[in-house]
Amino acid sequence: MTTYCDLLITGAAGQLGRTLMTQAKALGLNAVGVDVAEMPLDSREAIETMVQKVRPSFVMHCGAITNVDGCEAEPLVAYRINGMATAWVAEAAARVDAGMVYVSTDFVFDGTLEGTPYPVDSAIKPLSVYGASKRIGEEAVLAHGRDDFYVIRTSWVFGPGGKNFPRAILNRARAGGALKVVTDQVGRPTMTHDLAEAMLDVFKLKPAGGIYHAANEGQCSWHQFAVDTLAAAGMKNIDVGVQTAADLNLPAARPAWSVLDTDKLATVRGKHLPHYLDALARHVPLDEAAQADAAATPGGASSSQLRGKQY
Repeated sequence: MTTYCDLLITGAAGQLGRTLMTQAKALGLNAVGVDVAEMPLDSREAIETMVQKVRPSFVMHCGAITNVDGCEAEPLVAYRINGMATAWVAEAAARVDAGMVYVSTDFVFDGTLEGTPYPVDSAIKPLSVYGASKRIGEEAVLAHGRDDFYVIRTSWVFGPGGKNFPRAILNRARAGGALKVVTDQVGRPTMTHDLAEAMLDVFKLKPAGGIYHAANEGQCSWHQFAVDTLAAAGMKNIDVGVQTAADLNLPAARPAWSVLDTDKLATVRGKHLPHYLDALARHVPLDEAAQADAAATPGGASSSQLRGKQY
């Protein structure tokens, strides 16, 4: 079939999508980015029409609803966008013989494998609507059985621009607000720049289809991540209080342990993603610059309540 572009990137207005677009273009790839305005994910017809129009050789499906508690409040919306729409994207990609990467999450696990990183074939047991809706998306992609269809699970994503955990910590610290962060949830932070590079490597290397895990090396609690963020910004003197997940009493349960085993993807690429501390050191100045650019741009794009990442 005729291919009109190398990549179709959904969720292109989000943190990961923007980074993918930038990196793809730097590699000389012809990438088309779409978001809600160009291809609303609640419309099967809109998805089919866009994919037929641009006829990509590969689809990077980053579009999703990621507000964990918002998904708990509006499960039908979560299942439609994260689950059903992913099935529609997959079927549209298959119809034009395009490969596909679907970005999934550590929230498909229940967190009981404490002390051992989750292998790609670990038992699935989501604790939340968000995790369950993303699992439905995984199943829709894998059901095609194509060797060029991939599910890439990641965790604790942060990156310059948009809403991210390090910025939330730094903004609160600079405003003089008290900081209390959860100690009993452990995972692997993942910078968008490193995740995007890994996804593009999958596109270039074309390994066997299936599930891969991509996250920065190292592991930490949210509390330690906050402490490390302050240190990266030269604010080591700020005290960070402690609390448990139960103290927050949030609507959606989070896995207490969601460290992903990334060896399968590292074997394909010949390297792991950098350590999260290295990523954090790169992130802080880049995010400061992104904030300055956003402040200088009137009417910049904003995320809806459900689409905005929630920690």
